[in-house]
Amino acid sequence: MVFDQAYSCSFPTLPCRAEMFTGRFIFPYLNWGPLPKDEVLLSDTLAKAGYTCAIATDNLPMGRSDYHYTRGFHSVMRVRGQWYDNFKPLEGPLTWPCEPSKLGDGPDQRVKQYLRNVADRKTEDDYFAPRVVIEAMNWLERHHDESPFYLHVDIFDPHEPWDPPVEMRRLYDPDGSGDDVIRPVMGPADAYSDADMERIRALYWGEITLMDRWVGKLLDRLEELGRAHDTIVCFLSDHGVFLGDRGLLGKLGKSEQNVKGWPTYCELSRVPMMWRVPGVKPGRTESFMHPGDVAPTLLDLTGVKRPDRMKARSAVPVLERQETAIRDIAVSSWSLRGVSAHRPSVIRTEEWTLVEWRTGIKPELYHRKSDPLERINVFDSNRAAAAELHRRYIQFLRENDAPTGNVLPRQFQIHWGRSESISREA
Repeated sequence: MVFDQAYSCSFPTLPCRAEMFTGRFIFPYLNWGPLPKDEVLLSDTLAKAGYTCAIATDNLPMGRSDYHYTRGFHSVMRVRGQWYDNFKPLEGPLTWPCEPSKLGDGPDQRVKQYLRNVADRKTEDDYFAPRVVIEAMNWLERHHDESPFYLHVDIFDPHEPWDPPVEMRRLYDPDGSGDDVIRPVMGPADAYSDADMERIRALYWGEITLMDRWVGKLLDRLEELGRAHDTIVCFLSDHGVFLGDRGLLGKLGKSEQNVKGWPTYCELSRVPMMWRVPGVKPGRTESFMHPGDVAPTLLDLTGVKRPDRMKARSAVPVLERQETAIRDIAVSSWSLRGVSAHRPSVIRTEEWTLVEWRTGIKPELYHRKSDPLERINVFDSNRAAAAELHRRYIQFLRENDAPTGNVLPRQFQIHWGRSESISREA
């Protein structure tokens, strides 16, 4: 079953994992960082129900013991060297893929660390997505007959840096003259030439192609081991990225470029989500779905009781064709705490998209049915619709444990001055 209206809720990378692992929409009360020790995790719940649980990942923060994401897993397969993992000494041979000034490297030298980590890479199997999948396949070969099992495969790519095998990049930019800007400076896309932007997009798409190939290998191995017929498979991603869309590059800009942060427009928040469930016929649905809904759905499908703390919803009624939707609203947001507190939330219904900052900043409103790409701001001519979406947003925050201090700055849809919109106003 393909969920065509799946959207990231708690944004971006790590908050999305926190939501998926807990079955709770965490952006109203939790920031990017460790999971609180009192959160009840999907892995904990399945382990207590007798499942053998394993995780294979190259996601650097998730592998940290003090972040608590691996709690409940019997096997933890951590692939080292991704992004700024201090896997190899900074000093040593490396080859810069382009002029270093084009790369978004800061004082912490993350790009340099990454280049050191991958300096010895020789074959496709040495890339990160293949390495994670190889770990997962090896685990399956050892434990596939230990039913029941839960295997969580978390591939960090296509998160930047974007450096796929050259043959995959050439699929999308075979004759280009741009540089291999594997980690561009996030901000206005016009900081780079047209040729460089074509190359940047090709690098990103090449990473997706590599990941796609190896996910296919994992599914093939499940079939070869005779477990495809009785194994639930869920595939999803955490978020997208601007690749020149709206004149932007990345997922957030520096404060001097946009002090209020970039809204999670559809390019950022709409994500792939596909389920293969034994006994469920393939199909597509327009039901809204969030990554947080994965945990309650899996527990309902396996017959394991859901913890009372899980507030996300099960998609089983949609999978079994009993209902057409599990919710009529989708919320996608940066955390309401810490450094992300000034950034906006995006609220969607079947008809509308509302971009809501704090009280005092003019919202944006888009009519999804006539403007599915969310480009024409119609707030001024549809304020009643905006007010209703704002009411639903505040209700969502309160239902999902937002502290009063996180609700009050957003409680009233009152604004002064112009919007910070980067879209066209109608």
